[in-house]
Order: sequence, then structure tokens, then C-alpha cells
Amino acid sequence: MKEQSKPINWRAWAVGILIALVAIVALQNSQQVRVDVLFITVDAPLIITLLAAVAIGALIGYVAPLIRRHRRAEHDKA
Repeated sequence: MKEQSKPINWRAWAVGILIALVAIVALQNSQQVRVDVLFITVDAPLIITLLAAVAIGALIGYVAPLIRRHRRAEHDKA
């Protein structure tokens, strides 16, 4: 009898690799930097700036398809 193998979850692997890469880059860049956001200037560790940028990007990547799907569903109802 052949042993059935489980399918590889490529999405989980990709997310894991991306998280590892972000962690490596963040840990290697711990120096203080000056960050200008609109009218605010802040001195912050680069690691915090990088992690904030990644979090904002992940949030946009998660919310944008939801909004698009919601608009499409409303359009299909009409």
C-alpha cells in the first residue's frame, strides 16, 4: 500500500519565510533614526519603524480585498 502524503501548505511556508526575513532585517537594524510623519518628527529605533511599516502594509493587504469583495457584493445585488 502507498502511504498518502499530506499536501504542502505553501501559503503557510511563504508567510513563515516572510516573517523570518522581516525579523532578521529588523534585528540587524537597531540604530536610532529620525522619522518624519506629516508634521511630526520622532527619533525612534529603526526596528520599530520597520515593524510599523510591515504592520501597516499587512493591514492594507488584509483590508483591501475585504473592501473590494464587499463593494462587488453590493454591486451584484443592484
